[in-house]
Amino acid sequence: MDSIPNPTIGRRALLRNGGIVIGFGAIVAACGGDDRTGSDDPGRLGVAAPLPTLPDGEVNDGVWLRTMQSLEYTLIAMYEMANELDGFTADEQTLVDRFVEDHERHAADLSALIGRAGAEPFECANPFLMERAVDPTFAALDGTDDLDRDLMNIAFAYESMVGASYQALIGALTDPSLRSDPMVIGGEEQRHAAALAAMINTETFINPVLLGEAPVDTDEDGFPVPYAIPATFGQLTGINLVVGARDDEGARFSIQLQTPADNTFVYDYLDC
Repeated sequence: MDSIPNPTIGRRALLRNGGIVIGFGAIVAACGGDDRTGSDDPGRLGVAAPLPTLPDGEVNDGVWLRTMQSLEYTLIAMYEMANELDGFTADEQTLVDRFVEDHERHAADLSALIGRAGAEPFECANPFLMERAVDPTFAALDGTDDLDRDLMNIAFAYESMVGASYQALIGALTDPSLRSDPMVIGGEEQRHAAALAAMINTETFINPVLLGEAPVDTDEDGFPVPYAIPATFGQLTGINLVVGARDDEGARFSIQLQTPADNTFVYDYLDC
């Protein structure tokens, strides 16, 4: 009787042979035909699109002011989205309508300042902020357990973020003559945030830390507690926003809003 070949294949041989097959397949796929358009640079395999390159952008006074104008339009767009949901009370809606008028005025005032800085106005919402923050936040409201709570928290967080952004702007502007008007606008933004905080948190207007008491950062449901007077001086730290109903794991949607940085600046090469 003929001997039966040993069916056992060593693990090392299997890995070695398999590696040969995979490696050969990769080489064949990389070579392709004569009509390939891939790079001939050493170390490059296959046909792939070149990496995108972004224009060089300088962060100057014009860019800062254009960015702030985009934030004003972002808040206008945010309130439009909130109004479509019809979740504010009558008193809250009156306040929101006033805020929208203020943001429209701020945006118009910034156009003049942008011209003085030698730049072109940017009369639309900040594209990065809308895509990465506003749209996901409102998407998280689907199925919320308290729409009014969420809309007020959204308004407070974004007004606070824009107020802090004006504070950052004042220190960033190199032309001192451009600073006075943004200081006034920034003060109005902070008053917006204070008014919203007073409506949300009707029991405690002053951050307990300022009174020498223990800090209370979140309530029993995990929402950040807003204060009409949050600190002795303005803060540039991130602003936490929590909205929506709990998911299957008991967590809610959360995001941290930051003052302008490289990814949110409206550079000279950007337009609406």
